[in-house]
Amino acid sequence: MHKNVIVYLFLLFISNAAVANTWVTLHQDSNAKLLLDKQSILQKDQLTRAWVKVEYKTPQVNIDSADKAYNLSKLLWYFDCGAQKTATSQVFQYMDDEAVYSAAIDIKGAEFIVPVPESDLDIAMRFVCAGRKPAEIKQTVIAKPELAKMKADKKIAQKTETADKPVEAKPEAKAEPSKTDQAKPAAVKAETTKVEATKVDTSKVEKANAENTKTEASKNETTKDKNSKTDAHEVHWTYEGKEGPENWAKLKPDFATCDSGRNQSPINIDETIDAPLKPLKGIQKVAIREILNNGHTIQANFKQGNMLLLDNVGYQMKQVHFHAPSENTIHGQSFPLEAHFVHADSKGNLAVIGVMFKEGKANPGLEKLWQQIPKEESAPFPLKVKVSASDLMPDNRDYFRFSGSLTTPPCSEGVRWILLKTPITASKSQIEVFEAAVKHHNNRPVQPLNGRVVVE
Repeated sequence: MHKNVIVYLFLLFISNAAVANTWVTLHQDSNAKLLLDKQSILQKDQLTRAWVKVEYKTPQVNIDSADKAYNLSKLLWYFDCGAQKTATSQVFQYMDDEAVYSAAIDIKGAEFIVPVPESDLDIAMRFVCAGRKPAEIKQTVIAKPELAKMKADKKIAQKTETADKPVEAKPEAKAEPSKTDQAKPAAVKAETTKVEATKVDTSKVEKANAENTKTEASKNETTKDKNSKTDAHEVHWTYEGKEGPENWAKLKPDFATCDSGRNQSPINIDETIDAPLKPLKGIQKVAIREILNNGHTIQANFKQGNMLLLDNVGYQMKQVHFHAPSENTIHGQSFPLEAHFVHADSKGNLAVIGVMFKEGKANPGLEKLWQQIPKEESAPFPLKVKVSASDLMPDNRDYFRFSGSLTTPPCSEGVRWILLKTPITASKSQIEVFEAAVKHHNNRPVQPLNGRVVVE
């Protein structure tokens, strides 16, 4: 009997060992560590899945629920090794091993993306797919040096089974949240919580994937927003009187969010939370193509080429327009002029960079732009002089970040706002030229924060 018990316990130990997690460190840096569970790697049809986790050195803020902070994320990633694409199916967030957030999406509805080079997704995909024979990888050509590198990466990762290689990750969670929010592919946006925009930082790659998964949920909304913006011009709205901001929601059903929305812009930036934000990275050298007066503002459309890298997602710069006085305020202070650089990703999700102007020396960029300022409402026409986005931005790109909306009807939410802290100057006459062309103040009043967090 005693012998049988010993044998049973031994077999039980062997069985548990067989299913135990085998976490290997793939990458780590000063911000986070990325680990992958080798035991979880499973191939089905053309897809290979694996659990990964990112352990953060400092707490992260969930962008959808500002009251939730976490220092570990556990994610279920799927890899299409043939197409070299990835997608996120599940996200769990923990604070000191206590589950604080979870979300999921059926992998059949998830969007597979090409990962940013050297990002967490890219590193994990190389590790998972490196073991596949070249013949198994359909329609994919891999250079020999790269293949060698992928194999080397895998060997290194296998040697550091407890935590020695670099990439991001978070402390291992002890309990899986029982509740997954199947209806919220925003799962991934939660992971994008941190506003780090720029350097391809592996510790933020999972956020990129999360962000792309979220676009699946916002796809219909962004399409609706585009249609709404087009229709907005069919309904006359203004900045004062019966058709002013306080009545926008009553003018058309599509404008209802202007009143019912909980994440509206502009805002007053007062209390903020310190976060290790990455420096903004992008391209702002491509010149303006055309200028127009749409009756609400002066707008300049850019040629293709300018872009912003935000949460490892590329956003193309579309246009810049102006508001006088400023719409956003900082510690209650308004500025005489504010520029909004509008960006959009491939799915129509928006990001806006705001730049404040204070009265002072004439701005060379505005000086050239205003040479062709349309004094009446007009269709777009070519700009004869060269003005680039960088001509209208400060050298210091420190910024505040928050979630908000369009500041004009239909007031669509889900806009990622970046407001540069350092104002640049515009002369009094330059500000007056804009006001004369628009013929009225065009700033929407500041909106309630409703619990939103501003990070800097």
